[in-house]
Amino acid sequence: MSWYYVYAFWTTVVFNCIQPVNWQYCLPVQDWLFPAIDDYMLFRREQPYESERKILQALQEQEELKRIQQTLQSLERFDGLDDRRTKP
Repeated sequence: MSWYYVYAFWTTVVFNCIQPVNWQYCLPVQDWLFPAIDDYMLFRREQPYESERKILQALQEQEELKRIQQTLQSLERFDGLDDRRTKP
C-alpha cells in the first residue's frame, strides 16, 4: 500500500471527523469504515470491473454462439441438407 493512500485517508477522513460539525456523519464508523476496508481488499484482489467484464464476455460468447447456430441453420436450408423439406 502506498503512503499516498494513508496520507489521503488521514487528511480527508481523520481531519474532517475531528471537527464536531462532522461528528454526525463520522460517528457510525461501522457503517462506512468496514465496507470501505472490504472494498479496498476486493480492489487489491481483483482488477477493477473484473466481474462486469466476465459477464459481458459471457454474453458476447452467447451471442456469437447464437449467430453461428443461425448461420449453420441457414446453410443447411440453402444447401438442401434440411431433412424437414418435403421431397418431390
